[in-house]
Amino acid sequence: MKREKIESRTVLYRGIYLQLEALNILFPDGSTGTREVVRVPDAVAVLPVDSTGQVHLVRQYRAPIETHCIEVPAGLLDHDEYVEDAAVRECEEETGFRPRSLERLVTYAHAEGYSTGWITLFLGTDLKFTGKTHLDSTEFLEPLTLPFADLIDLVDNRRIVDSKTILCTVLSRDRLNRMGLIR
Repeated sequence: MKREKIESRTVLYRGIYLQLEALNILFPDGSTGTREVVRVPDAVAVLPVDSTGQVHLVRQYRAPIETHCIEVPAGLLDHDEYVEDAAVRECEEETGFRPRSLERLVTYAHAEGYSTGWITLFLGTDLKFTGKTHLDSTEFLEPLTLPFADLIDLVDNRRIVDSKTILCTVLSRDRLNRMGLIR
């Protein structure tokens, strides 16, 4: 299998959330070039579904794409935090619901062509309402509760645009059906 060799790495920008690097690459054919890489922390996301089949989501404005998005609760892992712990924490912080049961759906590279970031998706059930939301100073979220069937319709009609919410929805459909939480 052909592989690129990183010859050197230069940090172009270091911000609060991300770092931009230029990699000088030796390609398999002997030529050289540059790859730009965004280094970001890993993340988690949870599709919280209650015992009546309602999903608890958030709506927020996403400046990079200049639109409001309906999304599953999600966030970054704290230093050395287990993904399961981060998933429960983020879900409760953003929705006030604490999932007592988590099922890992998938871990994937969310922008593998230019980013180091991985995100782990979960289905969260057996929800306990704690009301203990805790948003970061830059988070302005609106809670949104709807039946899972409506979420499927939003995905099918291309009204959901982010990959984590689309994947959580599609990967949870059969599981929720088997659990009797949706029809």
